[in-house]
Amino acid sequence: MTIVRDRRIPEGVRAAPALSKALNRWQAAAMRLSNLDPVTTELVRLRCAHHHDCKT
Repeated sequence: MTIVRDRRIPEGVRAAPALSKALNRWQAAAMRLSNLDPVTTELVRLRCAHHHDCKT
């Protein structure tokens, strides 16, 4: 059984270059953090996966 989901953002819509660059820098900095405990790290990972419709 295949589940088909509606797109939340229309195809072809892109973030402004300045916003995209800022988000990329912020995400890279967040990935370098090492002071979070494993439970908080997992909660953040699950929240991000839910937001992006990931199944990881």
